[in-house]
Amino acid sequence: MQQFLVPVAELLGQPGAYRDVNIHAPLEGVAVDLARLGSDPVTAELRAQSVIEGILVTGQVEGVAELNCARCVTEFSSGLALEVCELYTGPGQGDGDNEDAYRIAGTEMDLEPMLRDAIALALPLNPLCREDCRGMCAQCGTDLNTRSCDCTEDEGDPRWAPLEALRAKLEERSSA
Repeated sequence: MQQFLVPVAELLGQPGAYRDVNIHAPLEGVAVDLARLGSDPVTAELRAQSVIEGILVTGQVEGVAELNCARCVTEFSSGLALEVCELYTGPGQGDGDNEDAYRIAGTEMDLEPMLRDAIALALPLNPLCREDCRGMCAQCGTDLNTRSCDCTEDEGDPRWAPLEALRAKLEERSSA
C-alpha cells in the first residue's frame, strides 16, 4: 500500500539524519488464533534515522484488537500499544547477512511488513475477557459467568482407579 512506503533517499549514507513518519491507515489480515487487528486504522508515530548499518525505525504503534476469550469465547475489544525498533538495510549496508533486518528497495522502505510482524507478535495468544472468567461447562457449553449448570462431574476413566487408590494411600501416610 502506498501509505506505508517511505522515501529515504535523503537519509541513505547520511548517519545521524532522520525523518519523522506518521501513519494512520488500516492493516488488514493481521491475526492469530483468538485475536486479530480490528478494522480501525493503525496509528504509528515513527522516526527513521540513518545509521551506519542502514536505517533504524523506532516509535510507537497503536491500534484496536478484536479478541475472543480463551475460556468463554466471548468477543471483546482491547487497545493495543507497542514500541518498535527495527533495522532496514539496503545494498552495501550492514553485513548483508542480517536476516532479521528489513530491506530497503531502491530509495523507499516499506513499513507494512514490519508493522504486520510487530502487531502480530503483540497480539495475545490466550486473551481473557476478565481475570476471573469462569469459562464454559465442558459438558453442556453453558457460559459459567452468566449462570450455573446442573451438570455433574464425570466419574473419570476407570483405568486410572489404581493410581487414585495409590494417591489416597500416600495422602493418608503424609497426614499421619
